[in-house]
This record gives sequence, C-alpha cells and structure tokens, in this order.
Amino acid sequence: MEIITREIISTDWITIVIIVCFSLLAIAKLVNSIQFSDFVMLFNTNKYIVLHQKGNKLSTPFNGLLMLVQILSVSLFLYLCLDVLEWQTDTINITLYFKIATLYLVVLICKILVEKIISTIFSIETLIEDYLFYKISYRNFLGVFLLPLNLLFIYTAKPSKIVLIILVVSLLILNLIVLFSIYKKNENIILNHSFYFILYLCALEIAPYFMLYKLII
Repeated sequence: MEIITREIISTDWITIVIIVCFSLLAIAKLVNSIQFSDFVMLFNTNKYIVLHQKGNKLSTPFNGLLMLVQILSVSLFLYLCLDVLEWQTDTINITLYFKIATLYLVVLICKILVEKIISTIFSIETLIEDYLFYKISYRNFLGVFLLPLNLLFIYTAKPSKIVLIILVVSLLILNLIVLFSIYKKNENIILNHSFYFILYLCALEIAPYFMLYKLII
C-alpha cells in the first residue's frame, strides 16, 4: 500500500486575525453602544445613516474601529478567494494575507484622501463627507457580514469555485445597489455635472480596485 502524505495547513494566524476582528467589534460596542446597535441594523433601516451622518464622522474612534474590521475581514475573504480559485501559483501563507491587507489599506486611504481633496477644491465638503460616510458605513457592514462566512469557509467547509463565484458576484451586485442608492439620492447634482461624474467613476471607483486586483495577482 502506498502511503500518501496529507498536507495540513496551519490556521493559527487566521484564528488570531478573526479574534482581533471580534475584539475590535467588542471595543466599538464599548465606545458607543447606541451607535453600534444602530449600525448592526443598517440593512434593515437607515436609522444609522440618518442619526450619525452629520459631522466629520469618519475620523471618530468608533468608525475607525469598524474600518479596521473591514480591512482585516475583506482581506481575509480575498485571501480565501485566491486559495479556492487557485489564482496564486505560490504557496498561500500569511505573507500573502498581509500583502492583500496592506494594498487594500493603501487603496482605501488614498481614495478617501483624494475625494477629500476634490471636495475642498470644488467647495463640496458637506456633500462628499455625507457620501463617504454612507459608502464606508455599508462597506464596514460588509466586513462584519463576511466574518461568519470566513469562519464557515475556514473551519467547516471549503467552498467550491462555483459557490464562491456566485457569492462574489452577489456581493458585487449588493455593492452596486448601495452605490446606486447614493447616486439616486444626489441625482440632480449628478445630472448637472454628468461629465465629471463619469470621470469620478472611472478614476476613483473602478480603477483603484482594478489596480488592487492586478497587484495581488
């Protein structure tokens, strides 16, 4: 009988990442329990957006904690996608995860900074602040939503390529719905500046994530 060695991939570092994510969520709840309660109901009601949108909310500790969760959780999901879809020829390890997380963080920060610079140049600070808060809030929620999926895929059942592709497409459609709702809300402004809006979509909503994909692959 031929002996076949079984390769066991350690998930210790993944466990640490997930524990850090849940710890950050616990700290966020301690920082502002009322705002956290509104946040977890984000897809059921827009109460969180209505009550907490005004003011420079992006720089608050609460939102900063949720953005960290988004970065760690989304990066872990992308890491799992590369593993399942076999887009990475080298051995999948912690180095790749930190590469993904670093690139995602850089793209996220650069997008926010550029959008803030644009808002200052065109004197539309209030509009851009509300837009960024709306968009980032839903993406923070997406990061939280991906946590149980990451747990399921890592410790219970590794998804097939078909299941993963369907999930990724569904998440992209959901993201498009959120963006469409934002643009619908500001329809008059967009129609009056349609050319600049198209440039914005290409330069700040499509190009950064395409670059992220190319850098990771």
